Amino acid sequence: MNIEQVREYTLSLHGVTEDQPFGDDVITFRLEGKIFVCLFVGDEQPDKQGTAPRLALKLPPERNEELREQFPTVTPAYHWNKKHWSDVYYEHLEDALIEEWIKEAYRLVASQLPKAKRMKYLQVPVLHQKIFSQLTTDELYELLRVRSEVFVVEQNCVYQDLDGDDRQSVHLWLTLGEKIIAMARVCPAGTHMKEVSIGRVITTERGKGYGKKMMLHAIDAAVAHFKAVNIDIEAQEYAKGFYESVGFCQSSEPFMLDGIPHIKMTWTKK
Repeated sequence: MNIEQVREYTLSLHGVTEDQPFGDDVITFRLEGKIFVCLFVGDEQPDKQGTAPRLALKLPPERNEELREQFPTVTPAYHWNKKHWSDVYYEHLEDALIEEWIKEAYRLVASQLPKAKRMKYLQVPVLHQKIFSQLTTDELYELLRVRSEVFVVEQNCVYQDLDGDDRQSVHLWLTLGEKIIAMARVCPAGTHMKEVSIGRVITTERGKGYGKKMMLHAIDAAVAHFKAVNIDIEAQEYAKGFYESVGFCQSSEPFMLDGIPHIKMTWTKK
């Protein structure tokens, strides 16, 4: 992305305004007056990265730490509170990553607004992504509750949901307001399956495209966290077309799993 693309994308988010209170070299983006992104458009840059294009994002402290560990181009903010802000040198990062991080900053500020205003801006799916140790007790409870509701109660299937793989997995879920509308987990190779795998895929609001969004996020997480080249899933046979729509191909004959016909499907990085 270039400067203008970053600016256009950020302004496309509902309710966002821009101004330049710090001079012509910096554009600040606000939601209800609260700054969540600063885009640097002049020459003034920290020495560490030279004059590489950058923006500053407001994110939760634990998310800042995670991104700084994972991406060398994400660093503690130069001019802002380093606990809550990170500088992102975005020139060589994928556009989708930059857009997602900007949305995370937007949602963080939106979530801190009074309820009437908060709901105005949060009626879009919000992605949550955490490793097991980062989950709060409430988050873990809700994820397991929804899994039990769908896989055990709705499908009338008695099976062992708590299989020991959750501790090694990356957990992803989408919320709309306070409700979980989709979820999945990404397991490293050698845990649930021989290859990196995606499982526990659920949508609680069907027919709205949330399941496809969830799978695309899960694929991205598998590549980012586990360097996945191949990703396997154990798909219920009736859902074959859905998984094909996100790049998976059938890689086994049908088999029974917990009394339900399944097939193994594989995604391969191109």
